[in-house]
Amino acid sequence: MNNLILYCLFFFLFSVGLAEKNKSYELDTGYDEIDDNITLEKKPLLILPFIETKHQSLANKVLTILSDEAMSLERFEIIDRNDINTILEEQKLQLSGIVNNNLIVEIGELAAAEEALTLEITHFGQKGVPKKEEDEDEEDNDDTIFKWLVKTTVKEALKNAKRKDTLSWENNIHTEFRGTIKLINIKTGILEHSFNLSGNHTGGNRDISLTKVLGQISLQLRNRLKELYMLTSEIIEIDNNNINILSGKNLGIKKGIMFEVSSDNRIKSYKGEKITLPGKTKGLIKITDVGINGSSAKIVRKWGKIKVGQKAYELKNTPLTTELNLTYANAKRYELAGKVWLDYLNSLAGSINGYIGSINDSRDDMNGYFGFGTDISYNLFSGFGTRTNLALTIPVLLAWKSDDEGHNVASVFSDPSIDASIAIQISKTRDIVFTLSYIFTKLHGPWQWQRDTGDDDDNGDNITETERAIWDDGIKPTLEAGGIYFSVSIRKLNF
Repeated sequence: MNNLILYCLFFFLFSVGLAEKNKSYELDTGYDEIDDNITLEKKPLLILPFIETKHQSLANKVLTILSDEAMSLERFEIIDRNDINTILEEQKLQLSGIVNNNLIVEIGELAAAEEALTLEITHFGQKGVPKKEEDEDEEDNDDTIFKWLVKTTVKEALKNAKRKDTLSWENNIHTEFRGTIKLINIKTGILEHSFNLSGNHTGGNRDISLTKVLGQISLQLRNRLKELYMLTSEIIEIDNNNINILSGKNLGIKKGIMFEVSSDNRIKSYKGEKITLPGKTKGLIKITDVGINGSSAKIVRKWGKIKVGQKAYELKNTPLTTELNLTYANAKRYELAGKVWLDYLNSLAGSINGYIGSINDSRDDMNGYFGFGTDISYNLFSGFGTRTNLALTIPVLLAWKSDDEGHNVASVFSDPSIDASIAIQISKTRDIVFTLSYIFTKLHGPWQWQRDTGDDDDNGDNITETERAIWDDGIKPTLEAGGIYFSVSIRKLNF
């Protein structure tokens, strides 16, 4: 009897285990349905035709660029002016004169859109300009009154001729454009948003100059259109630093796009009114892989606990990172550097640097210097609120001092280094960074100064010649750039 009970228990456990093994798990976020604020589909967007007769050809070019840029973002369902004309013909409507709010509402209802974009051109002009204004000759003190009168009369005649014939410089056209894009709510006819466009270019013929201006407008439109429809997603799965979110290729999400994770909005009651407060931000994520309607991302920075169901809000731009660095090396060198990092949270990043400091030389004198440079940095490890990087630093510096004859002399030098750093996160946007640098070589140019020859050039400027510095012992002082340096920095992310 006991054996029978054991066999039955074993069979039951085996069956449960087998069923559990073959069970298909569904992703459960803990939420019954998706929040209404989550972006799940493209936004229908109506682009209205330009109805003014003036600048019609130019307007068509701008509206084509507007439509192309909106489509390239892959988050809008574009209903362009050609589709509108078809709808108007089918409904026996006419789009003439000024577009009023009632007509916009009627067109929007027919086109099944909620918002419409309109173009207004406030200024456009093209004119030829001289490539370079000729300098007027200075009047000689010894000119007679007659000579002065003739010279003045000729100059005024030339000026008047240039004013009357400014379009004669057909290969140096100056083009200016200013306009406004307006976003109108179709249901209410109310203006919801607007932004200005502007561009100018000088050079080439009319077509070339206009093409350059349209290129400027295209870039502005792409950036501003993205701001009109920022994506909101939701975290559906977490595995350590790897997460999955809603939205993918269906909304134009691409690798490298960044989102800020936040908890749900909070609802508070105040004197009988419900107040919606924003949730608390938790971290930054970066898209690593894109699916049809879902994407994978990596947590690149966090300052709170990230959970399934939290919102992910698209960032307008990649965070700009700035850094202030202080270097000290045994009273031999003092340096203050400022850095601007490009895509700091990427595995491979670069920076633009500026330096000012002082350095000891072989004569035991301190020499001031300033310059510029760059860092190329690779991330070795990221986690637990730290980032460990290995970098190559390449500076180009200009040092100055006085030679033994009292001349102010200068020398170009460079001391590239290999840097190992660890950044410790101390707040949402700030890190403290400790860096150990090894200078593996140095390049040092000659000390030189500029001698005034006493002569002037055609513009009246002094003519100078480069001379070598003079040293009593004949030995050039060398800068003591080398060895190992320690530095500390404060780094700030701006987003």
